[in-house]
Amino acid sequence: MRGQVLCVGRNSLDLVFSVDLARLQPDSKQRTSDPALLVGGQCVNAAVTLAGLGCAVAYAGVIGDDAAAARVRAFLEKRGVDCSPTEIAHGMAAPCAYIMVDGATGERSIVETAPPGFPSFSGSIAEALWGRTLSVYFDGHEVEASIAIAIEAARRGIPTLTDAEVLTDATRELLARVDTAIVPRALAADLAGSSAPEDMLRALAELGGTAHVVTMGGEGAAGAIAGEAVHFVPAFGCTAIDTTGAGDAFHAGFLFADLAGAAFPDAMAFAARVAAAACEVKGANLGADRLAALAAAFNRETSISE
Repeated sequence: MRGQVLCVGRNSLDLVFSVDLARLQPDSKQRTSDPALLVGGQCVNAAVTLAGLGCAVAYAGVIGDDAAAARVRAFLEKRGVDCSPTEIAHGMAAPCAYIMVDGATGERSIVETAPPGFPSFSGSIAEALWGRTLSVYFDGHEVEASIAIAIEAARRGIPTLTDAEVLTDATRELLARVDTAIVPRALAADLAGSSAPEDMLRALAELGGTAHVVTMGGEGAAGAIAGEAVHFVPAFGCTAIDTTGAGDAFHAGFLFADLAGAAFPDAMAFAARVAAAACEVKGANLGADRLAALAAAFNRETSISE
């Protein structure tokens, strides 16, 4: 696979700990015995997964200027991600996320924080980086920069893929500008006014783009190339420890398979497999060995059209 995937979006340092979410009530208290401090953020999760699967990856976003931010950068570089497009928020701490994972189900709730005035990514991409960019991935958060980059990518004929979490005028525009959108059911249902997969996919297609996928957690995913039949893939079986980053892993698995030449349903199926694997570890990121094994299984089992 020649060229690089440019990943645009957020990073954070995640404090992950197990709780009983059902008992987490106002004025309640719980003790956890296994907190972990891990690198995360939606875009970082996708970038690291893509790199582990075998893609060349560059990360574009804003990194803080403290020890936590240095840890984020060191982790990305250790996992083979090019950080040269990043911008530094001088004198500011890294954004953080506090992730409460249900010890019984692996489901999680997240509280995110960033210093007041933490800057957005400017959207500036060097010409040399454009020259080696094969595809662009957006996590849906640096929306203004992402729209500008999506417009430039379209001008250059470079395909784009985005996630989105909350439906706003800006995310509507981003969804209209990209080639592929993979979004959670909550956003797609909000857009369509219906939770029927066909309705959600139709509403996404009406915004723009050529391929759309709606992820539905344990119910799998539904997707369609505009104007074609809807494809359904079940969730891949796993023993969930922590669902943090499962969506990011799905995006990365889909993009890897798509760039490798897999058919649309096969790309969805591999995405579901990578997402399931991500649920079996604490935190948002699989180890390099597990990702390499997933890539090897893809290469053995998937038929690629030349």
